[in-house]
Amino acid sequence: MERQLAELALQKQQQEHAQRWMEMQMQEQIRIQEEEHRRRELQWEMERRERQKREHEQREKERQQREFQERERSQKKKREEERLQRLKQTSPDALRGLRDLIRTRYQLDMYIWSVKGARGPDRPLIVEKMEKADAVLMEICTVVETWEPSDKMWTAEEWKLAQKIKERILADGKRWWENNPPWNES
Repeated sequence: MERQLAELALQKQQQEHAQRWMEMQMQEQIRIQEEEHRRRELQWEMERRERQKREHEQREKERQQREFQERERSQKKKREEERLQRLKQTSPDALRGLRDLIRTRYQLDMYIWSVKGARGPDRPLIVEKMEKADAVLMEICTVVETWEPSDKMWTAEEWKLAQKIKERILADGKRWWENNPPWNES
């Protein structure tokens, strides 16, 4: 009987030991699961913060771009208003300036036509002249577009002459060099 009691005590001790082992295993599993859960939460939080940071940077970049574009539009509008204001002040000096612009355009056109067979390496210099010629023509057109018969600067006879000049300058048939270089012609 003592032997049976000893065996029962041993069995009971082994069962208790096995039960403690199982409890420790379960606690270890729970601890591992909790750590994994915390790690995932931290990772999600880091990803969320990174996403928020990228979104904020993107919004800031877009805001700066909008501000830059707005400043550019504002400056461009101001420059255009100033230019139109200057052009509207038609005077003998302005007319002489127009005459000089027409001469400049003519000289540029003659130069461009004279080098129409230019080779590829020489073309950037000619393209620069073409751009300048187009800019001069644009300025000439802008000047004459601002001429009005009600300007106090014109007498009736001057207005008739100015009107003829305006019609000729604004008429079709002017060569715009942009996308139309002389070397494209046969």
